[in-house]
Formats: sequence, structure tokens, C-alpha cells
Amino acid sequence: MLAVVCKTYAGVRALEGYKDGSVDNSLGIHSLAERRLDLLKPKLISGEAPPGFIGFAVNMVTIDNTHLYSISKNGLSLRETLFYNLFSDLKVYKSREDMLSAQSYITHGAISLDGGVIRGPGIFSLGRHQ
Repeated sequence: MLAVVCKTYAGVRALEGYKDGSVDNSLGIHSLAERRLDLLKPKLISGEAPPGFIGFAVNMVTIDNTHLYSISKNGLSLRETLFYNLFSDLKVYKSREDMLSAQSYITHGAISLDGGVIRGPGIFSLGRHQ
């Protein structure tokens, strides 16, 4: 059992997130078990994430519990070594339109759920080749 004491109500709200009336296990204290990397999310001037931004590919990989706490010789986890070297700061967006509208926030590439790819600044793959 885990007990947590918070000084403010905002601290309590940060511990758990909800989506469609249910606890969202990808947010708050529940995401700690996934050992996700704390990468800086892109932010608009208003402080919100760009429309359609889902997250970083490196944090979307589900690691089996048997390997979740494996540590390399230099003290880093599997997500920090192998998966970060594979995906780096690759951002994931819902659609090509969302991804294209957020171009100024994309430095290391992005993909969209409908198949769009930005490999780096100015390198796009947005359609099918026949």
C-alpha cells in the first residue's frame, strides 16, 4: 500500500487523471510504473500542446514487467538506452494536418496515425507511392 501526502489540492489532482469517466493509467502516479521519460512537450504560446499532439514514440512502447527495471552498466533503463536511441524525440500526432501545423515544434521528426512522416526539417513523406 502507498500513502501520499499533498500540500495542495492541485497536488492531489496531479496524482491521477481521468478520461471518459475512468482512471487513465497513462497519467499521474499510474504512469510511474511505466518508467516513461520526462521529455519536454511542445507548447504553444498559450501553454497548451499543439492540436493533435499525442506524445513521444519512446514513451508509447510497452515494456514487459520482467524488463521494465533492467538496468544497463551505466545505470540507465531499457527505455533510456535502446528505445531512446531508436526513437529519440520522435513526436506522434493524430493526423497529417495536425503534424504539418506543428512543423515549427518538430526538430527530430514526427509521425501521424494516418501515415504521415516528417524525417527532419524539410523532409516529408505524406502520401502513397504507386
